[in-house]
Amino acid sequence: MIVDLLYFFFVLGVLVFVHELGHFLVAKKSGIRVEAFSLGYPPKAVGVQIGETEYCLSWLPLGGYVKVAGMADFGHEESQGKPWEFQSKPRWIKMAVMVAGPAMNFFLGFLLLLILRMAAGEYAFLDDSRVGEVKTDSPFYTAGLRPGDRILTVGNTAINDWEEMSDAFLLHAGDVVPVEIERTPAYQTDRTERLTISVDLTSPPREGLGLGYYMTTEVGAVMPGMPAAEIDLQPGDVITSVNGVPVTMWWEMSREISAQPGVEISLTWQRNGEEMTAQIIPSSQTFNGETVGRIGIDSASKRNPIPFFKAVRRSASETIILSTAIFGFVKDLVIGQQSSSALAGPVGIFQMVGQSAERGFSYLLWFMAMLSINLGVLNLLPIPMLDGGHLTILAVEGIIRRDLSARHKAWLQQAGFAFLLFLIIYVTFNDIGRISGWFGN
Repeated sequence: MIVDLLYFFFVLGVLVFVHELGHFLVAKKSGIRVEAFSLGYPPKAVGVQIGETEYCLSWLPLGGYVKVAGMADFGHEESQGKPWEFQSKPRWIKMAVMVAGPAMNFFLGFLLLLILRMAAGEYAFLDDSRVGEVKTDSPFYTAGLRPGDRILTVGNTAINDWEEMSDAFLLHAGDVVPVEIERTPAYQTDRTERLTISVDLTSPPREGLGLGYYMTTEVGAVMPGMPAAEIDLQPGDVITSVNGVPVTMWWEMSREISAQPGVEISLTWQRNGEEMTAQIIPSSQTFNGETVGRIGIDSASKRNPIPFFKAVRRSASETIILSTAIFGFVKDLVIGQQSSSALAGPVGIFQMVGQSAERGFSYLLWFMAMLSINLGVLNLLPIPMLDGGHLTILAVEGIIRRDLSARHKAWLQQAGFAFLLFLIIYVTFNDIGRISGWFGN
């Protein structure tokens, strides 16, 4: 628990610091006086005055703030017409100060993804356009695509790797697109055939493409203390069946093992041409509220070094995709196509940080990247008290060519504060209920 708390405060502290640093740097660069830079909300725990700015650590650790001259949280004008005050600056500078916080969160998310890609390299299977799992509810399955097929062209675009394939399908979203594939007929490994299928992407899948990578069942690593280590499973072993179900691809094997948490099953594998079998009980682990079975193995898929500019391009693309998905979730939440029970608050984030840290530092960094992008998106929502609320007010003032009154701003900010307070209470109650099981499975 103590370690999880430390990880939680580390993650939250970095994200809040980076966000507020964006506001701070742009304000200073624009000649706006910054009176306070605080990690955490008042009451103040400790502070030090350096020049015109007091740098503080405050007792409530779930956020932070930058206090600039001539701007108050609840809309009361403090401006005295001084040139270093927020209200004295042109509207575009005010908007730049507001957008700088979320922009820094997007940049941090991108930077963490880039670091992970450069450090870990790239899985070799990403250089292949073969598909593994094809979900039965995806338009690709309906069109006739099957596991093991290699995609050659999408429309008029030649496909060489997984990224080119994903990008091509995203470009054709909303269309019916011809796709040329290469298939090895069953029991005829010495020849292949080419087919053209028509994939209807007029209603693209809500969660990804519904396609999985092509990965064999060769074991790459065995985690100490997990069930696989107890039966002496070794790197290089190739798993051939799970509980009597033949498997040739990783997703098939994972599906069968995941469905049997805490239940004894048989596992069969090949080692140097010799078939071996053992009974094994997958450990029960909870991910996203679902209990699944895990035996503690990693794939043998190799990682290759990734060129810097390719890593930059892919990290930027992933940042955009994650941002778009979060905006889409918010839109679906507003129109009633998503349940508010899917929202996570401080308690839920604390739990997810702990789970990510348990899986390894790289998983924690990935979760930080995702959370940072989430923070960037949420702060751009047009809700008073958030940066997006300030941007909306500034945009409205630009359209009507006059400033809103201090009274109107105060009312909007107070309404926004009340809404955010209610939301925090709701998601916290929701988190506690989900974790404790009050709301059922």
